[in-house]
This record gives sequence, C-alpha cells and structure tokens, in this order.
Amino acid sequence: MRQISLLTLALLVTACAPKTDTSGNAASASALTGAQLDSVKGVDVAWAAAMNAKDTAAVLQVYADDSKLLPPDSPILDKAGTRAVFAGLLAGGGTDFVLTPIAAYGVGDLGYNVGTATFKMGGASENVKYMDVVRRGADGKWRYVADMFSGVAPPVPSAPAKPK
Repeated sequence: MRQISLLTLALLVTACAPKTDTSGNAASASALTGAQLDSVKGVDVAWAAAMNAKDTAAVLQVYADDSKLLPPDSPILDKAGTRAVFAGLLAGGGTDFVLTPIAAYGVGDLGYNVGTATFKMGGASENVKYMDVVRRGADGKWRYVADMFSGVAPPVPSAPAKPK
C-alpha cells in the first residue's frame, strides 16, 4: 500500500513539474511565482477555516466539481462523497483544524501542496499527512481536484541483522 501511495505521489509530482516547452512559448512552462504559490496554499487555509466554522458548504466550495477525495481505507470519492466524509468528521467532534504545507509547487493552472495537519477529534489530538492537487478555474480561483490524507504511523523499525 505504501508503495502505491509513493508511486501516486511521484506521478503527481512529475505531472506538475516544469516541462520543456517546444512551442516557443516560455510562459506556458513557467513555474508559479511566490504570490501564485501563496494562492495555491490559500486553498488549504480556506479549507481549515471552513472546517473550523463547521460549514460544509464552504468546505465544498474549495473542491472542483470533478474533484476526487482519497481518504484512508476508502474508495475514491466524488464531490458528493466528499461532503459525507467531512460532515461525518465534524459530527464526530472534529475541531481545531490546522494545515501546514511543507512543500508547494505549480506550473500554469496546476499546483500541489504536501503537508501535515493537526486537529482534535472528541478532544484528542490527531495528526495526519496530506497531499492535494489544485487547479485554477476559469474564474481564477484555485480548487482541489485531488485530495488525499492518511494518519502518520511511527517509522517501521528495521529488522535486526541476521547472524551469518
């Protein structure tokens, strides 16, 4: 499962990495500026604010209509399934959401964030890691098109060396 997640992340990073432009239009292959990356990260800020306000309608506004959510141990969900996941998280006592991007990158109308998030569930602190892909729509707003998260497990201890 971990190999599949790493492969998926590698493919998404490769898809968002700058490509050589053979059309002669250098602007089409330009990496996003710092200000544009702030807008990409702003999707995470808007998501956390909406969750902390317990406003599922506002949460869904940061997802594109064709978005996919990939929660742990679940099938891939469309936007309707996304509503159910986050409404359930809030109904279960989810509060104090903070997303902290540790990497952000983008080219053209695509970007991604990788980070960690903390929240409380029924008063207990929770930590997750996440990766999301965002796309700038015709209205200029960035929205999630792919969003995945999972718990943070402790590192797997290495097996002791077998005697020869």
